[in-house]
Amino acid sequence: MSNISRMAAITTLVCGAIAGCYVGADPTSSGASTGGGSGLGSGPFAGPSVCTSKVVTVPNPNATSPDMRPGEACLSCHDQDPIFSLAGTVYPTGHEPSNCDGSNGLTNAITVVITGADKKVTTLDVSRAGNFFTPDAIAMPYRAKVVSGGKERAMAAAQTSGDCNSCHGDTGTKGAPGRIVAP
Repeated sequence: MSNISRMAAITTLVCGAIAGCYVGADPTSSGASTGGGSGLGSGPFAGPSVCTSKVVTVPNPNATSPDMRPGEACLSCHDQDPIFSLAGTVYPTGHEPSNCDGSNGLTNAITVVITGADKKVTTLDVSRAGNFFTPDAIAMPYRAKVVSGGKERAMAAAQTSGDCNSCHGDTGTKGAPGRIVAP
């Protein structure tokens, strides 16, 4: 059985709204994440945590797929085979629970563009569940943006961690306003 078939066989659950919202700075009008500050977020960061896709993947420790464990800190496991240097999940809103499928990069033509400190540009495809990843070395610090339909949402500052979801969780940490959001 292929990895994709194995992942497709994983049970999915309907996800309802989960209470909570982000209190922090709004992203800028250009879509850059600023983090910090105070007050209720706006745009995709306004409102409570919700599983927009209504599809939650039940984690299976034996499954491997580009769609596994959306929203979880990827490098907490992928620091060993297969090793990723950078990985994360793109969502339609700023507050979504882990294991909830993110933005479907296959139907929405979403990519994540990474520009390393060495100016090398790496374009990553986004999977059906919103995941993106690369085993290729990325020169730190790097810049990142999500691109779709001629629009982009770029991070305001250069980054030094490739474990994107470790900061871009449901409520965000270390200045991240919440999830990585498609433009």
